[in-house]
Amino acid sequence: MESPNRQSKKNIFILGFVSLFTDISSQMINPLIPQFLTSLGASTSLIGIIEGIAESTASIFKTYFGRLSDKIQNRKKFILFGYGLSAISKPFLFLSTIWGHVLLVKFTERMGKAMRSPARDALIASSVPQEKRGEAFGVHRAMDRAGALLGPVLAMAILYFAPDNIRLVFLLAGIPAFIAVLFIPFSKEIKISLKSSNNEAKQSLASNQTFVIFLIGNIVFSLGNSSNAFLLLKATEVGITLYLIPLLWMSYNFVSMISAPLFGKLSDKIGRAPIISVSFLYYSIIYLGFSFFSDQLSIWLLFMAYGIYYGLSAGVYKAYISDLVASDKRGAAFGIFETAIGLALLPASIIMGYVWELFGSSYAFMISSIFSLLGFVIVLISFWSKSQTKEIN
Repeated sequence: MESPNRQSKKNIFILGFVSLFTDISSQMINPLIPQFLTSLGASTSLIGIIEGIAESTASIFKTYFGRLSDKIQNRKKFILFGYGLSAISKPFLFLSTIWGHVLLVKFTERMGKAMRSPARDALIASSVPQEKRGEAFGVHRAMDRAGALLGPVLAMAILYFAPDNIRLVFLLAGIPAFIAVLFIPFSKEIKISLKSSNNEAKQSLASNQTFVIFLIGNIVFSLGNSSNAFLLLKATEVGITLYLIPLLWMSYNFVSMISAPLFGKLSDKIGRAPIISVSFLYYSIIYLGFSFFSDQLSIWLLFMAYGIYYGLSAGVYKAYISDLVASDKRGAAFGIFETAIGLALLPASIIMGYVWELFGSSYAFMISSIFSLLGFVIVLISFWSKSQTKEIN
């Protein structure tokens, strides 16, 4: 019979396969959404509003579902219903005839993510010891990106045999989404532990100063971290054709897949703070690149370089939050974090869209770069607060 520890570690790979197939589905769709909305008559600013509303409105519920998963102590239910709702909603894009239909589908799909994400991340954090969390989240993110790598390949294949038939891509994207749901019953529920050797982690989230400052820093940063749809719009602006857009997105996801476990494991060895600090500065540099360069080769290189930012941030941020709070508060902590970031995405996308329309893409990306630097300063205060707390203890 397998040990509980071995069974728990399997959660990382099982939930990784769930994310892999879900992202195959999502990334068949997402790179094509801006062009599809444009074909339905949506302007650049309207695309920003649609992306922002879908993400941020659904994100409001992440805190609620995160807290609820802490209370009920059954993460798997939220994971199953969340992924199930997303799988059911995606094929309806096939029937969309106005931009309002796209907004409704994206909102429903994001509600599914609001249900599942805090519970899933809390389950991953509880499945491994603290010194392995960076690696665990890194592996999970890598499998997620592997799906994101395969999704555009499938989209390209469909568009090759059915040129410009975006609706067919949307319809077929439902298949891997439903396959993802089939893996969830094989995951193992982990009993929430109320013990913690970290005094800071025992605090309520509101009184956990390090968590609160880290959250504020990421909110400020997120005001410049608008929807990735604008990166894809930049690609089309410089002349990259629709057929190559999935390949461009695939290059970003390939680098993300490679870098996520490497930086996650590195954060276990040298600490989360150095990796997180570099991620803010690196993002600022990348967006300055999108601001100053307008040739196709540079955009291809910037998309691949942007994948390194994903490796520096996605899994490491989640591991850091897991370190800061107790296991019985992680659902709420992940929910609050994702709610705050999602809400910031609405003004970020609106700002990006309007600045782009009024002054051009260069100024829009430059403003995003400035916000990332402001967030970096605040996050440094968070790390200082954590070091002071350790000295006091």
